[in-house]
Amino acid sequence: MRFLLIIFLVFNSCFAANKTIKASDIIKRLEKGESVEISDAVIEGALDFSSAGKLSRVNTAMSEARVKGNVFFFRCVFKGPVTAQKNNANTRFDGNLVFLESEFQKEANFSNATVFGIVNFSKSTFKENAEFNQMAIWAKNSYFSEITAAKKFSLEGTSFLGSLSIVSAKFLGKFSLQETFVQENLQGSNANFDGATDFAMLRVDSRTIFRYAKFKFNPDFSESKFSSPPER
Repeated sequence: MRFLLIIFLVFNSCFAANKTIKASDIIKRLEKGESVEISDAVIEGALDFSSAGKLSRVNTAMSEARVKGNVFFFRCVFKGPVTAQKNNANTRFDGNLVFLESEFQKEANFSNATVFGIVNFSKSTFKENAEFNQMAIWAKNSYFSEITAAKKFSLEGTSFLGSLSIVSAKFLGKFSLQETFVQENLQGSNANFDGATDFAMLRVDSRTIFRYAKFKFNPDFSESKFSSPPER
């Protein structure tokens, strides 16, 4: 009996680790204002947060989709692109935006999104371009720690109204923090930058820490502004 119980638990564990969820089903839950908490799953199809719910006009050119619940993924694989903008529609996240230890097999693009909760992509892998440009993030801390980005990774023009951590991250392609604003600390210790790095016009209002960071090419810090010299 004990042996059968062990077999049953192992079978259930394996099944859970390989469950498949349609991106369209996730959007349906978000449209109802529900939070999404998914672990150990394969997400099939394009996951476009800007299609969640009725769009609200923010000006004559742009509309906004509002995601009211928390978004939480843990050890998930995204087979299709994950985006937060489409045509003239962007996304507002009222809660947390969390993707831990997950794999993005296609494009990840959260550009122009507004987030009022924690942003955490720690230990995730990006196999294609990852863009987080022109975002407004109202969180005490935002984490891209221990990520691996195989291609371009960009945070251009994004405002972090708190601290930003890219500790121990690996950037194999081009990396950009051009015109990015960090209100508190920028922590990049032990990060590896194997591609061209652009920090032009970066502004950090507290500490900038790049201890033990490795740059394959000379980083561009032209016209950047720091409250104190970067620590290296």
